Amino acid sequence: MSEVIRYRYRLPSRIAVSLLFAALAPTCGLAYLAVSAPLSQYASLIGLLAVASGICAVLLGWIVARASFKPHYIELREEEALLPKASLTLPIICMPYSAIEQVKRLKVSGHTVAVVVSAFGEARVNSGWFAAPGEFVEFLEQVERRRLQHAKTKLPAFESLLAAIRERSQEDPLAGAKIAAQEVFHRLTAAMQNDKGVHAESLLCALGALAGYACQASVRQRNLAEGLAAEAGFVVIEGTDGNRYFYGDALNSPLAESQYSVWGLAAAAAQKSGCQALLDVGELFRHSANTLGSAEFGVLRLPLRQSPADKPLNYLKALWPNLLPTVQLLCPAAAHWPILFGLAIQDAIHGGKTVIDPCIALKIVMESAIAMSKVDLGG
Repeated sequence: MSEVIRYRYRLPSRIAVSLLFAALAPTCGLAYLAVSAPLSQYASLIGLLAVASGICAVLLGWIVARASFKPHYIELREEEALLPKASLTLPIICMPYSAIEQVKRLKVSGHTVAVVVSAFGEARVNSGWFAAPGEFVEFLEQVERRRLQHAKTKLPAFESLLAAIRERSQEDPLAGAKIAAQEVFHRLTAAMQNDKGVHAESLLCALGALAGYACQASVRQRNLAEGLAAEAGFVVIEGTDGNRYFYGDALNSPLAESQYSVWGLAAAAAQKSGCQALLDVGELFRHSANTLGSAEFGVLRLPLRQSPADKPLNYLKALWPNLLPTVQLLCPAAAHWPILFGLAIQDAIHGGKTVIDPCIALKIVMESAIAMSKVDLGG
């Protein structure tokens, strides 16, 4: 068992001072110009600019102060690492060691920056931000050691899952989908975990996006297996944005019409969790069609406080290529892929019912799923 290691991580004082100077200098300069005689006729305009610059300076000052004085830690746990994204606000991303693909080193302004790339995002760790000398090198060694250690144990773990699937599939044809759903749910919740827990809206949006695109991917795989073109049976529409979108009965069946459709599984979970009035799924389809190719397509219609951290399309692009090998390994029947993600959605709705209204959870899932079932990921 690996010990938990914590490293103090904060913005260096000299960088903080430079940023504050850069923020205050424009404000002071504009304030001086506003009261100077040669530009008195523009005093009102310059004064407004000075106020706006001052507000920005205060905001940047707060961010810098938070990054400099609030305790921040990089944490290497037994199964995952808590690492900072590339931002002054130091948001933390949880990276399971098994999902880390590579650690790149870059030279930036005399410091080394470690870019940690994983299936669930990218973190950047600056050597100059460590509180003690030598900790950066130790950090890199620990991450690499733990990554390799988990890579060695990953294959036996999957072998045991495959053995369980083979045994259970004799009685339950959906055994692969059920076990893969648990694996996907575990990996996503682990990756989205931060010091406040898992943001339920973001998890639901990501799963909805994956479930929607899984419907399209399953039809493509079926077509190829039957010797047809991958896009056979789709109605292909080119939007005003120049992108291609896919429609058709073959797509709608796993999405909202079949016995174990994404809509059927998600709606059942929402009802069981307390949703009394299900939304009009037909209206969601109409909205998706009406916004096709526009800036509103794929944007969830939710209050800001209930919005996910990112758009469904961004979650789909980041997660689908990385989860697909696992999905194919544990659930080789492509027709079951939408069911797989539908089951993971059920876990998310049940697990989040104390923090998010199940009716809102269902709306997030289905708006994400319907829109992402139409998009072209370019292969």
